[in-house]
Amino acid sequence: MYRQGESCGPQSAARLTPLYVALLAAWAGLSMPSAYAQTDGDAEEYENEQGDTPVLGRVLVTGEKAIVKKVPVRGGALGPRSDLQTPFSTVSVNSEKIEERQAKTIGKLFEGEAGVEAKGNTYSIQPFSLNVRGLRLDFTNGYKIDGHPFQMYGVELPLEAFETVQLLKGATGFLYGIGSPGGIVNYISKKPTDTPTLSVDVGYTQDSIFSQHVDAGGRFGDEDRFGYRLNAVQERGESYNGTHVERHVESLYLDARINPALTWRGNVLFQERNLEGGITAISVADAGARAYSGTKLPDAISGRKDLTGYDSSYYNSRAWAASTGLEWSLNDTWTLDASYSHTYKRINSRDETLHLRNAAGDYDLALRQFYQPTLQYDSTQLRLDGEFQTGWIRHQVVTGLGLQWHTRDLNQGDPSLNPDTSTGGQNHVYPNGTLPTGNLNGSSLDLAYNGYSPRKFFEISTTRENSVFFSDTLGFGDHWSLLLGLRKFDYRNENYYVSGRRRSVYEEQPTTPTVALLYSPRADTTFYASYVEALEDGGSVGTTYANSGESIAPIESKQYELGFKSNREDWALSAALFRIDRGAGYANASNVYISDGTVRYDGIEINGQYRVLPTLTVSAGGTLLRAKYLEAAEAIKGNKVEAVARVQGNLGLEKSFESIPNLRVHGSLNHSGKQYINALNSREVPAYEVVSVGASYRVPLGQGQVTYRAELDNLFDEEYWLASSNALVVGAPRTLSLNVRYDF
Repeated sequence: MYRQGESCGPQSAARLTPLYVALLAAWAGLSMPSAYAQTDGDAEEYENEQGDTPVLGRVLVTGEKAIVKKVPVRGGALGPRSDLQTPFSTVSVNSEKIEERQAKTIGKLFEGEAGVEAKGNTYSIQPFSLNVRGLRLDFTNGYKIDGHPFQMYGVELPLEAFETVQLLKGATGFLYGIGSPGGIVNYISKKPTDTPTLSVDVGYTQDSIFSQHVDAGGRFGDEDRFGYRLNAVQERGESYNGTHVERHVESLYLDARINPALTWRGNVLFQERNLEGGITAISVADAGARAYSGTKLPDAISGRKDLTGYDSSYYNSRAWAASTGLEWSLNDTWTLDASYSHTYKRINSRDETLHLRNAAGDYDLALRQFYQPTLQYDSTQLRLDGEFQTGWIRHQVVTGLGLQWHTRDLNQGDPSLNPDTSTGGQNHVYPNGTLPTGNLNGSSLDLAYNGYSPRKFFEISTTRENSVFFSDTLGFGDHWSLLLGLRKFDYRNENYYVSGRRRSVYEEQPTTPTVALLYSPRADTTFYASYVEALEDGGSVGTTYANSGESIAPIESKQYELGFKSNREDWALSAALFRIDRGAGYANASNVYISDGTVRYDGIEINGQYRVLPTLTVSAGGTLLRAKYLEAAEAIKGNKVEAVARVQGNLGLEKSFESIPNLRVHGSLNHSGKQYINALNSREVPAYEVVSVGASYRVPLGQGQVTYRAELDNLFDEEYWLASSNALVVGAPRTLSLNVRYDF
């Protein structure tokens, strides 16, 4: 990992020249006359015969005749099954759409999905932050790589390495274990291909970020016994807000067909993502030394505004994940799967937080030194699934166990900044007892810091989560089925001071049940009703509160959902009516964050797609959500939950042209309603709309195909705030991205 002032990496223009020359030559192919024909085949019609495991998700495909594509829903303890067989709201985005939209972050990936809102932007320090149904996903348990947990805070996983990214909305305690009731995001790695594949692409993003990506896969050996898939990415340059970015990614997936019934797999992913400059957040505190004055918030500023005050600030992350597993087909109906995963993440940072003081935009600037350096996660899973019949009742059974544990280390920080290190490294720079001041509408500050941070680590927490699970989907005739599921936990969390003295310990042994009734009047339509309970790690209190670093007890939640899904030849529609009751967390009058009371989320979400013409598909979605404090301190009881929009909506289209069969265009309009940023409901962020457009064009070149892509996000350069709890993030400005890809 590079240090401040050093070169950002071993990148060499000379080494990149051959790739650029090849793709520039490919670009010249635009001037060549061609009669390139679509290679996409007709969409397979949906089949849902009993005993099959068809795969279907609400994913737009680039082929003109297909509105949906079969995508496996990885339902954790439910095993792989089709979207229509899953009694929860799900969405899958495959690599085709990732590439078509030039998505770099999860927020861009799900921008058109009802009930999903990004709380960070592409090249900010918090690009990973995502709210689903008004609830922020759990950084520690809400994100998975091939079903195994990965701690997401401060990291944006490389979408180039994944075949599909799936979002399962709502409480998922039974399916995946401890996690936020907002949902689970599962990144599914690119697998070896049956036929050789090789593609290279280069990209450009404003203001001066260039990227290169290579994707290769295939099989080799006797009877193609061994398979591989390799992805490598480099990205470097300066973003629209002056933050310098450098990213390196390598991933390799291997498998071996030991015999017709037994397959081994192994996967390793490494990423180093380094940022120079950038603001962690804009804090708007209700109380304490840095309390905000007044209720009106400043007008939003341009996303191009460079707010970095210290040239020496940076936020670097290094992460790797390795897994291995065996899949054994015991017979035609029973399969045993065993897997193990280890992930490691280190954050090395000197980052800045603006403490906003008033509606005029005045702020104090704090510098935080080396926060939360490392977290390691180990996960083991064993799953047995199969089918059998008792009389006229069919059984689809999944059972198994999960063992996972993680440790988190912090750096002591610079002891000269704050002699009380019991807070666990939450240190800020206070020169001469005061903070530097500035204004959002003025020039950026020009500051220097020459302090140090000794690399003295201590273990701040350890968590162990063991569980066993069992589910049985009982089929009654051709139309009805009943899901019964249960997961039993053994959960223990311990937290420590710098000295090693134990600060707190939580131990729970909860049971989280799931019950769902499904009715399928026809093969392409499902109605369902489900009940789920969940438990989530309370985590630790953030740096903007008076009790920063304090651990919070686990939080319980319950979810009730009624849903409908239908996938027809020319249209697809899904809707869900839900209620989530969750333990409440908020800051009291002394700016102390406490866990107390109950929050209720009542909502309805609808997503639909319709092929108006053979060359035109329109999509639309919307969410109406009421989130309020049912039980809490009198000052906030009955108030709306912070950082939750009551109304969200989106409209999108995809268009191809009979006269130019290789050209496709797409566009989207996304609306997010007004929302409060504090539990007192005294400060409100206005609603905003963002329009994005894009296009792709494919032509043959030599023995392969070249694809040109352009994407323009925030077409009208809307200035807006992204709301978080007692904090704001600047919305991304109008941004142009270009990409050229060659498939050999």
